[in-house]
Amino acid sequence: MKSYDVIVIGAGPAGYVCAIRATQLGLNTAIIEKQWLGGVCLNIGCIPSKALLKNAEVAHTLRQRGREFGFSLENLKLDYSVAVKRSRQVSNRLTKGVGFLMKKNKIDVHMGTAKFTALNTIELTDSDGKTETIQGKNIVVATGASAFVPSGWEIDGEHILTYNEAILQERLPKSVIIIGSGAIGVEFGTIWNSYGVEVTIVEMLPNIVPLEDEEVSKELAKAFKKQGINVLTNHKVASVVVKDGSVEVVVENNGESKKLQAEQALIAIGVKP
Repeated sequence: MKSYDVIVIGAGPAGYVCAIRATQLGLNTAIIEKQWLGGVCLNIGCIPSKALLKNAEVAHTLRQRGREFGFSLENLKLDYSVAVKRSRQVSNRLTKGVGFLMKKNKIDVHMGTAKFTALNTIELTDSDGKTETIQGKNIVVATGASAFVPSGWEIDGEHILTYNEAILQERLPKSVIIIGSGAIGVEFGTIWNSYGVEVTIVEMLPNIVPLEDEEVSKELAKAFKKQGINVLTNHKVASVVVKDGSVEVVVENNGESKKLQAEQALIAIGVKP
């Protein structure tokens, strides 16, 4: 049985930095990751979304302001799948960089899931179901978070999505309802709108991006209105279901309810540990 001074569970920005620092301090270190080195941020979060936002910025400029810059674009064609492929290339390059850092710092990388079988003992299970037991004097849990989905809302990856599915899909829906207007919601709203998707954002609080300053929320709401993004604040979502190949979202406001329909719905109401 292998034994380490430090075992880090989770290879996201917290986990891999912790592992590197531990080795720099002279500690024999291992890291366990069930899916990707770099975690959500590098693979399906911050990094690929910013790559897509850059593509969206270019698409918006060409579609809405082309003539202003002297372009005649009567038959402009935008290929969103190319934008997604580019975002994957950016992510993959950075993920390989994390792998290089693990190798450079002589950190043992274990790909699989971790389970405590005793206070200082971890059972590893890889993708083939093979198990291995390792021990650590110190164990750091840095497993991050995943999308929060209320009970009864079924994520099918085709009609109802979380950021996990949305960041990877190469096709564009004709219309989408985004539930939640935090960073994830407004980023995808911006990206898809720039490619001509009909976007509706539903927020239960009085302002979009509710964690930001009110002035920021108001300015963003103005920008969204100008871009043609429909924003419904003070609206609570009662249900999200798939009917006849589209998504039906029932929202409530001031005691009244109404139905919204779109090809897809993105659940972006936060994360859970």
